[in-house]
Amino acid sequence: MIFNLNLENINYLKIIYKDKNDTTRCAKAAIKKMNEFDIIACTKLENGFNLRTPQDISLSFICENGLYRTTTSLKYIDIKDEYVFFTIKSPVGLDYQQNREYFRVRMEVPVTILYERYGISKKLTGVTYDISANGVRLSFDKVEEISNDVEIIFLFENKIIATKAQLIRMDTDVKIYDAAFKFVDLKSNDMDFISQLCIKTQLEYKRNSIK
Repeated sequence: MIFNLNLENINYLKIIYKDKNDTTRCAKAAIKKMNEFDIIACTKLENGFNLRTPQDISLSFICENGLYRTTTSLKYIDIKDEYVFFTIKSPVGLDYQQNREYFRVRMEVPVTILYERYGISKKLTGVTYDISANGVRLSFDKVEEISNDVEIIFLFENKIIATKAQLIRMDTDVKIYDAAFKFVDLKSNDMDFISQLCIKTQLEYKRNSIK
């Protein structure tokens, strides 16, 4: 077995696991130790945290130059004070996935956009076409000219998220209007929520495609 995880500038790990209710969860963790046998990673303990061990997991290394992903085993966990320590079996190798962490997923979520145009407050409703943890593409039935700086309010099924955003581009195709935005001040916990939702949705797409 060759241990070939010679990565530089690792920012953190992303661990995708199943909790005791068989629900897909995501944890961001810092590496404390790594060798050819085990990876020890740590994250802050959150309310409601529960999982079974051992179990197979998806493990991502978030680096400055991209995202590397693999599958391996979560051997056990140790909870000390306010922290969770994961002991993970070191994988043989990694697959380079993309040059950015945040992939886009097709998803329809109702949204409201607030902005000003010529000193007048405007409100616009629409739905998401696709979304990631750092940006979104929205669809509208009709729209006037949109300001470059807006506030987007997402009406998720069990959560409302508001963030400032910057208009990247605006496209029109007959009666369909699309606008792409980059998030400006999305809170860390809201970013994690959207990222986890994207992962869950992508896994559902994959499961449905093999049925």
